[in-house]
Order: sequence, then C-alpha cells, then structure tokens
Amino acid sequence: MSNARRKIPNKAPRSTGKEQGQETSFPWLKWIGGITALLSLIFAIRQATLLISDYGERQRQIEELYQVGKMQQNAGDYPAAWTSLEQALEKADENNLTSKVFSRLSKDRRRLREAQEDLALLWLQRIRVSQGQTFSDIVDKLIFVLNRGVANVKGTRQADLLAHIGWAYFLKSRDSSAAPDPKPVYQQALQIDPSNPYAHVYWAHWLMWHGGELAEAKPHFRAALAAGRKREYVRNIQIAALLNARSDENEAEFLRVVNDMRKNNEPIDDKIRNQLYSIYYFSCDWEDSRFRKFLAVVPANEQIQLFRLLFYASDFNQGRELSRDACYATLLEAAGRQEDALNVWLTLREKYPNAGTSITNRSEAARKRLSPSR
Repeated sequence: MSNARRKIPNKAPRSTGKEQGQETSFPWLKWIGGITALLSLIFAIRQATLLISDYGERQRQIEELYQVGKMQQNAGDYPAAWTSLEQALEKADENNLTSKVFSRLSKDRRRLREAQEDLALLWLQRIRVSQGQTFSDIVDKLIFVLNRGVANVKGTRQADLLAHIGWAYFLKSRDSSAAPDPKPVYQQALQIDPSNPYAHVYWAHWLMWHGGELAEAKPHFRAALAAGRKREYVRNIQIAALLNARSDENEAEFLRVVNDMRKNNEPIDDKIRNQLYSIYYFSCDWEDSRFRKFLAVVPANEQIQLFRLLFYASDFNQGRELSRDACYATLLEAAGRQEDALNVWLTLREKYPNAGTSITNRSEAARKRLSPSR
C-alpha cells in the first residue's frame, strides 16, 4: 500500500552535556584509583618489611639471650642463666603465630623450654643455698618447669624429669616445710624407665636419709651404676648417702665403694680422700672393731693399694705422716707382710722418738709381736 508508513529506525538519543562531562572525567577517576591501589601496595610492602624486620630482630635477641644463658650456666651462675632463658621465652612468645594457628610450640619455644628443663636438672644436682635462703626458694620455680616438661615428653627424658621432681621434694623437706613424699614419683619414673639412674640413686639416698637399712638401698645403688650413664654423679650421691648415715657398716661400705672406684679408674676427689683418711685415723688399729669390719669387706692387700694411691701422693699433707705410716704398718701386718710392717714401725720409732704415748705403745707392741728374735 502506497500510503503505508515506513518504519523509521530508532536513533540514539543525543548525549546531554552532563553525560558528556561524565565521560570526559572517567579517565581521571581511573588514575586516582590506580594511585590509591599503588599506595596501598606500597603500604602493605612496608608493613610486611617491618614485620620481617621485627621478626629478624626478635630472632636475633632470642638467640643472643639463649647463648648468654648457656654461658652463664656453664659458669655456674644458675640464677642469671634462668633469667636469660625466661627473657628469651618471652621474646619467643611475642606474635607466636605457630602456636596460635596450629596449636603447637614453635621450634624456638621447644628449644628454649628444653634448655630451661636442662638448667633445672643441673641446678637441682648442684644446688647451694646462701644465708637467709631456703631450698624451697629455689626449687619451687624449678618444679613447675619440670612438671611442664613431664606433660610434653615421653620415655627416658620424662623419667629423668620425674626423678628430679622427687629430688626437689626431698630438698623441700629439708626446710622442715610440708613437702610431698618423693617415693611415688621415683616409682613412677622407674615404671617408665626401669634402669633410670637418677630415680634409683635418689630413692636409695631417701631410704638411708630416713634411717633405712643399707641392704634395702644397695640394690638401687647397683642399678643406678649399672645404667651406664651419669656414673660420677651417681657415685657422689651414693657417697653422700653413706656418710650422712654414719655407722660402722656404712663406713665399711664407703671404703668398699672407694676401692671399687680405684679399680674402675674413676676419679677420687680430695673430699672423698679426706673423708676416708678421717675414718682410718680413728679406726686403724687391731683393737678397733671397725678396722676388723673393713678387713672383712675389703681384703688388706687391696686396702694397701688404695692407701698408697691416696695417701702417699706428692700432694698429701705431710703433717699427717706419723698417723699415716702407723696405719700403713697395721695394714701391712694384716696382709701378712710382717717384715715390711716391722720395718715401718722401727722407722717411725727412729724418726719420731718423742711421739705420743699411743704411737709409742703401739710400735713397741708391734716390735715384740713381729720381731723374729722375740
């Protein structure tokens, strides 16, 4: 149809000036957004750099405090070492993401805790109290660290910590304060590690401290020594237990222990040497019952070897020469070396003509008893 209307295509509406203005300003907004993003990135990088820098500085301080603590420990300054390790742990606790996110200790914290436990063990083994101080003043803070360690380790390490908790209880009891009985802790340690030297020797010491029989303590001493570790420390506790509970039987056992140390080439310090000499000084006579017990425990020939090793050394106090030689002569006679014993007595008579009545009488009796022409 000629008069039919044609469809006129739609034309896009003209942009208004306002719309044109918006289109014109859009690139500037993009620039502003880009700059903002760049500034945010720079800020994030700066913050990350600061975090890394802070972490590195904290790690340096932790390592420095750890090394200082070890040096103080080696020097025997245990309180100072304890303070250094505590400060290192505080640094390690700052922003500790490993613990917060994964609920486990970081490598630094594990190492520092173990170092603190090792220090607690050593401090308890070598503990000394100054004037006005008690054992409890020291051991109370150590017990907490040991208990914390027990909860986080297994096996021999756990038994070592438990044994020292028992030792700490014993030390607290010396303050006359209320302290738990260490025996159950020693038993627990030995259930975990049946050969644990600390638990055995501490238990034996505890038995003798409370008047127990030597026969009851000796199996624990033997087991502690048989464990094959910390032997020198075990010996020190064994000797302390024997000397604390003085009796003829315990003194004879002390002599046997020192002789075993000689045979095993174990170190015998001046304290042990002086203690043994003191025992000989008051008992080295045929008429003394202790001397006869000594001979029953350690043969005379072995006692002579021990006696010469300890009391004829170049550093022996020569002011004790008279009593030393008299005892040596007595041991020679006990070993059946009568001629050697007589020669020692005759030398003493010649060298010390004005010796006391006791030595004079003993040498004269020996001369009559041992002289072939009597």
